[in-house]
Amino acid sequence: MDIANLVQSFLRSQHGQAAGAALTQQGFSGQQAQEILGHSARAGAAHVEQHHQDSGGILGEHAGLSFFAAFASGLIRGDGVVGALEDGVGGVVVGRIAEVLMSQMGLDSTVAHAAAAATAPYVMSFLKQHLGI
Repeated sequence: MDIANLVQSFLRSQHGQAAGAALTQQGFSGQQAQEILGHSARAGAAHVEQHHQDSGGILGEHAGLSFFAAFASGLIRGDGVVGALEDGVGGVVVGRIAEVLMSQMGLDSTVAHAAAAATAPYVMSFLKQHLGI
C-alpha cells in the first residue's frame, strides 16, 4: 500500500473535507486541521496495513481496551452487535490516531483524543471505501 498517495487522496476527498470541517468547528486553525488530517490518515492506513499483515485483522493484538470500551458504548446506544463491532474498531483507530497526534504534534491527551474522535470516522470510511476493508 502506498500510504503517501492514500493520504493525499484522503485530503482531497469528501471524507477529508468533512473531517477538516469537523476540526475547524472544534476550534483548530486551517493549518492545524491539515496537519491533524495528514497524521490521522497516515495512522489509520498504517494501522490497517500493519494489522492485516501481522494478525490478519484490523484490530491487531493489543487493542482490546479501546475496542471493548467502544463496543460496550455501541451496545448501550442500541447499535446491535454488528454496529457495536464497528464502533469497537472505530475506538481502536481513535486510540491509534490520538497516540500519533500526541507524539508527532505534541498535543496533550485531551486535545489529541478530541481531534482523533473528530477525524477517525472519516478516515475509517475512506479506508473502507478505498481498501475494501
